[in-house]
Amino acid sequence: MGVKVLELISRLRILGVSLTTLALIAPLDNPHKIVYDKPIRQEYDFIVVGAGSAGAVMASRLSEDPHHSVLLLEAGEDGTVFTEVPLLTALVYGTEGYDWGFRATPDHRSCQGFKGGVCVLPRGKMLGGSSAVNGLMYIRGNRQDYDQWERLGNPGWGYEDVLPYFLKAEDNQDPRLRNSPFHAVGGPLAVSPPQYISDLGRIWLKAGLSLGYPVGDVNGALQTRFMHHQTTSKNGERWSTARGYLRGASQRHNLDILVRAPATRVIVDPVTRRAKGVVFFKGGKRYVVWARKEVILSAGAFKTPQLLKLSGVGPCHELKKFKIPCIHDLPGVGENMQSHFGVGGAEYLTNKGRGLTLLQLINPVNIFNYLFKRKGPLATNLGIEGTAFLSSPLNNVSYGVDWPDVQLLFYPLQLASDGGIIFRDFLSLSNKLWSQFSPNKFRSGFRIVPINLRPRSRGRVLLRSRNPFQDPAIQLRLFDDPWDVAVLREAGLMAEKVALSAPFRHVGARPSLVPSKFCGALGARSGPWWECQARVFSETIYHDTSTCAMGPAYDPWSVVDNQLRVYGVSGLRVVDASVMPRIISGNTNAPTIMIAEKAADLVRARWRAIALGLEPEQFVEQHVLYPHRRSGQLYDPTGPVVQFIDVLKRAGGDGEVEAEAESAVPEGVKLFGDWNGTAESSSAVTEGGQLGTPQGRSLFSGATAAAESGAELSGGLQGESCAEWAGAWSDEGDELSCGFQPTQKARVDMVTVARRKLARLLHAMQKSESLL
Repeated sequence: MGVKVLELISRLRILGVSLTTLALIAPLDNPHKIVYDKPIRQEYDFIVVGAGSAGAVMASRLSEDPHHSVLLLEAGEDGTVFTEVPLLTALVYGTEGYDWGFRATPDHRSCQGFKGGVCVLPRGKMLGGSSAVNGLMYIRGNRQDYDQWERLGNPGWGYEDVLPYFLKAEDNQDPRLRNSPFHAVGGPLAVSPPQYISDLGRIWLKAGLSLGYPVGDVNGALQTRFMHHQTTSKNGERWSTARGYLRGASQRHNLDILVRAPATRVIVDPVTRRAKGVVFFKGGKRYVVWARKEVILSAGAFKTPQLLKLSGVGPCHELKKFKIPCIHDLPGVGENMQSHFGVGGAEYLTNKGRGLTLLQLINPVNIFNYLFKRKGPLATNLGIEGTAFLSSPLNNVSYGVDWPDVQLLFYPLQLASDGGIIFRDFLSLSNKLWSQFSPNKFRSGFRIVPINLRPRSRGRVLLRSRNPFQDPAIQLRLFDDPWDVAVLREAGLMAEKVALSAPFRHVGARPSLVPSKFCGALGARSGPWWECQARVFSETIYHDTSTCAMGPAYDPWSVVDNQLRVYGVSGLRVVDASVMPRIISGNTNAPTIMIAEKAADLVRARWRAIALGLEPEQFVEQHVLYPHRRSGQLYDPTGPVVQFIDVLKRAGGDGEVEAEAESAVPEGVKLFGDWNGTAESSSAVTEGGQLGTPQGRSLFSGATAAAESGAELSGGLQGESCAEWAGAWSDEGDELSCGFQPTQKARVDMVTVARRKLARLLHAMQKSESLL
């Protein structure tokens, strides 16, 4: 009788706590109270496409100058409180409006155990972008990564030049690191130590020490070590770029933000090769907005190359297939893609009650601690509690350089700890692969994911059609180079050594030896098993970069120069992870924010030089590119201006400078068309401060432009309907239906999503004897 009473009490407690949790964390829209969808203008100085990790930074920094008008376009939503509670972020994945839900094209070499053999590639689709849905890991990479960027022909991007911009962004909350020369306080991005570490998480550091590895700051002087990594959070809450950069900036009169407004094309004049504006959709209607100075693409490694190609900038042979007029042949657009992938499925069981368990998450005390103190298990960042950077036997470290080629991620729970409710769907595991984990439902354990930090294989982002609302074809091609599989094999063996070290064995750590239907014929946890598992369970880390790589003009695969200006098109820059010439040895969010911080200074310095009558190229080089030459002092747009001896003066001696043609390549290489060196560019501003009629527009596509006057978009622009727009394109023989257009749809009901998942969870838990 007593057992039945306890069982009933247990079930009631689970149900009651779950319902209480739902009531307390109902998903509020726009949790940061960002001001958006204000009346907008026909013209802006700068248009930033994408409000993610980089775009939010760019819009915020550019709008710090009250003389600059900035428009920020975001295709997704304004955000949800579900992402602010780190552990609940998994509820957002796969939901329309918050996740792009990209999927790679099938590749028989990888992701064989996923549904349809397809790698799932979640990406944030909201203010803050992927910084609002990622694992919150604040890791910068290795100093050798950035020195390599510079050696590849990108002056100003060495470690000493980028470190000041990491510091500029950072507001470190850890008293142990705040005074470190590698960290800083006062920036917009809150960086904190983990608010909660489980008992297994504490053993993680002991395991590293037992194997002779140091413990310390992986963002410090050396990277080879174990750590409870820092997170982009504060007081147990996520700190995305939306929260850090847009919350206050959105109040400025000169910054306008539009959500649910996907950009579909950059308007590039085919004669002058100058970016003049952006086409976007809002509420199912098409709009055009014009840029007086620059268009900045921050749409990410998948969408940015797609937008460039749709705008006529990319490999001409590919554009012609889809009847897109090729304005500039740039073969590197969409090429050179590099991705971090790990080996999933290496699960380890422990004694009962160890690690992060469901009983801890639904315990009323822990829920109370999070709701009112922001502490406890609910503050964990997606279950990732530790990281380590190591060198595999294949890494050449004989010359003593600290440049690990392997990263290990530690989770204090195994894949079936949740009974298959969340992680199975989130990772899109097939039934055949899930059978490898299902016998361990609700059991205590942990998992270690080994990652190849410097892959040699290269992927591609290609167009599927000229329809901007159809996702591009993402070819990961993860294991085209067999070296990458070999590194993961060695990394897996290293992970096994850590998992079975003395500290973990003390709590009963042992491999889960459920036979694999894919790799069962191989020796369990042998080298061949790890190679097989890498191909079967290719676990994405959501680090895809380099599809618009930065490089010198003589490199045919370069897309942008060292000031992130697109070759062949003036007034157009790319600022996001796609510009990395090589993927960094670590997580990509912090480096992407750094890139945007530096890019904002590059842009502001250029236009300040022009306004002051100074030669822009030399001004930018002196004030922004090489901060280490100025003792780390960063560019201050309000500070004194150095007068250069060799400043070119316009005839007449009025002290102003006639800027030469804007160019991103060495002298003698003709890429750009006209550029008049003025702040107004292709449009005029009347004396009364009102925007005049834009001049010199040339729309190469033949699509009808938006009305230039008498327009309405919250009082600003007039849009064309989907049917009108599709008709204009279909006249050219292009098949395009309105079915792809972003019409007004019901907002995703996150409460319903959560209730369904919790209902399934409760049902599974009630059947599990391990919880009673």
